[in-house]
Amino acid sequence: MHIQILQDEPMDLKQLNYFVHVSDLGSFVKAADLLGIAQPTLSRQIRALEIDVKASLFHRNGRGVMLTATGARFLEQARGVLHAADAALQVLHTGDSRLSGHVVCGLTPSVGSFMIPHYVRRFREQLPQASLSIVNHLSATLLDQIKASRLDFAIFHNPPPTPNLTMTRLSDEELYLVGPKRIGRKKSSVDFHELDGVPLIMPSRLHAIRGPVELEAARLGITLNVVLEVDIMQTIFQLVAEGVGYTIATRFPLIGRDASGLVAQRITTPQLLTHLVLVTPSQRVLTPLQRAATDLACTTYLDLVSEARQ
Repeated sequence: MHIQILQDEPMDLKQLNYFVHVSDLGSFVKAADLLGIAQPTLSRQIRALEIDVKASLFHRNGRGVMLTATGARFLEQARGVLHAADAALQVLHTGDSRLSGHVVCGLTPSVGSFMIPHYVRRFREQLPQASLSIVNHLSATLLDQIKASRLDFAIFHNPPPTPNLTMTRLSDEELYLVGPKRIGRKKSSVDFHELDGVPLIMPSRLHAIRGPVELEAARLGITLNVVLEVDIMQTIFQLVAEGVGYTIATRFPLIGRDASGLVAQRITTPQLLTHLVLVTPSQRVLTPLQRAATDLACTTYLDLVSEARQ
């Protein structure tokens, strides 16, 4: 399939897609990895696109790439063309139904562990003509994937302000120390300084919760004793239940889980919060199906939170 854009020069939609990926990620290496192609192949496709449009689209340096002024203007048109092509294909394959097609969403493991069964059930009931894919990854990975236009929307923790993405805060969640027995003198809470030396099982530094905890520990001069790093929430809680150590999490991964024998204490002095945010692309208008699926995900999450707090 070819299109006509910018002085009637023909170009491939694939090249436009590659160009948008490189632009969003600022790197040929990262874009090639996400696209699943060799970097030399990607470089050749971008160079062919630059020849077609008779302009340089990127400034290349040792740290990656940046859009030229022409590239920045071209990016808006490229996104529009790709969105129009997606919409045309959706109409072609789904007929007259505005709520049929395919949706791809991203959820963090902590959110997905309690939300996915409820969301899937509601999705099938309310959007019976549509299909759904759920990507369950850490926040950093979900951010990269939505920047690369691989997700229609995502829900994850503490995203940095990012061009071309719209952030809608869903809730502020307190962090808890979860373990086999109580730490300190208080029944339902624990002061942050009492975490000094406690054996912790934590996700890797890619996890959105890890950074704020380590920053606060450094500020207070507290040593975090991380004895294990595990990125699978189910495994973390299993190890905690076996007495291997403690973990720090919001309380929502415990919803629907057999938490017998575990103690959850809210961390105070200072209180630690994580911000859960709905992320959608701002340069692309969501289709009616994508908007309905996004709204349904928000409603499902907020309903579950409300029920858990009662």
